[in-house]
Amino acid sequence: MTFYCVYNENFIVKNAVFHCRQFRESPYGDRLPIFPDNKAVIFITGDNGRYRVETTAGEVVYAGAGGIDEAVERTYYAQPDADIEVVANGRKFTLDEYYRHIAPVVWLIAQYYDDETNRLAVAYERRKNGEKLDTGTVIFNDEAQFADWLASKVKAEERPPAVRFDNKIWVPAVDTVKLNNNCAVEVNYGTWLSLRKKAKKAVSDDGERNLEAGKRMACGVHGGPRLDPAYQTV
Repeated sequence: MTFYCVYNENFIVKNAVFHCRQFRESPYGDRLPIFPDNKAVIFITGDNGRYRVETTAGEVVYAGAGGIDEAVERTYYAQPDADIEVVANGRKFTLDEYYRHIAPVVWLIAQYYDDETNRLAVAYERRKNGEKLDTGTVIFNDEAQFADWLASKVKAEERPPAVRFDNKIWVPAVDTVKLNNNCAVEVNYGTWLSLRKKAKKAVSDDGERNLEAGKRMACGVHGGPRLDPAYQTV
């Protein structure tokens, strides 16, 4: 086993210190890069954030429990231009591929409440990395059915999804532990408008109501569905 001393190399410019890289020094005074061939391999072990970072020769440089972001930050602190490979569940990824792999599925949900039949129609769209996975509509007899349906969909995702609802509506309480609330989601108005129309069309075209009867949209502009107090607003 060989031991090394690890040093920080800094630039000093006009009394300001800027970190450059780290390097290691052998007992013989040889100064070597942390990753000799400029490549780091990050091993992700499970879903608890644990990782270890190795050289291509299998030498463990460091380990931690702060997840991929921490592992990447430590790697670039040691060697800013290092090439990073990620190994997770037996699969190999480039860093960009891995971030795309773990990106959450995004659910966009718009609602339409039918006053005459007291039913709630939901139009949804699932996305990942900006690409549409699927879309659909579902009609519920009451809000409890909607809550149960949504909870089952959230639970079925491989990783906690991000769920976004149309603006100014009542939504069922969902276990927030199972949701990704840190994901930035940009949705244009046209997408929401399209989903609202799909929800309205679903409940209007199923043959169980007078198509000319008055309706109330669940987007909050013209009121909203009469939800049980057990549900919360966002």
